[in-house]
Amino acid sequence: MARIRALIALLLGATWMHYQKADLIAPLSLDSEPRPSPEMQRLIDTFRGNWNVRETFEVSASQQRGTRQGTASFRIGPGFSLIEDYKSGGSAGSLRFLALVWWDETAQVYRLLTCANNDGCGMRGTVKWQGKELVNSWEQVVDGKTARFKDSFVDIQPSSFRLVSEGSSGGKTIWRVITEYTRVKVVGL
Repeated sequence: MARIRALIALLLGATWMHYQKADLIAPLSLDSEPRPSPEMQRLIDTFRGNWNVRETFEVSASQQRGTRQGTASFRIGPGFSLIEDYKSGGSAGSLRFLALVWWDETAQVYRLLTCANNDGCGMRGTVKWQGKELVNSWEQVVDGKTARFKDSFVDIQPSSFRLVSEGSSGGKTIWRVITEYTRVKVVGL
């Protein structure tokens, strides 16, 4: 029994020494706090906050010339993701939308998961910066045909930006919606 106790003490002592040595080599500091990747920091700096939105349907099978107004809120999510919570309504109907964006280091693209109204949730293409524009491209089947869609965040300023959403099938535009985002002003700080 004494041999077992001595062996346990020896193992515990070696383990303790290992951790003591590790602490001397790489002490913990505030610099070891997790931080977003530069790609996610760019998204966070650009979009985080509360926005008023106004949608104008230029081309749509069901909401031609319709409009919606509402709000969008962007916040930091788990894993340094960016979450958009979007609500709007008007002559084009109601939209409840949730987006989750994160950086895929391996593929060097942003990944996007969206949920809308009663449509459930799904992956929606990839997102990339193209110069000063952020572009999400994807394909989906519409009326039995593959349609190509593109959402372009353009004219990005600290207080506003536009989302140009376009879709085409067979060389014909089937969808074009312009959404104006205006940052909500904080009053009385």
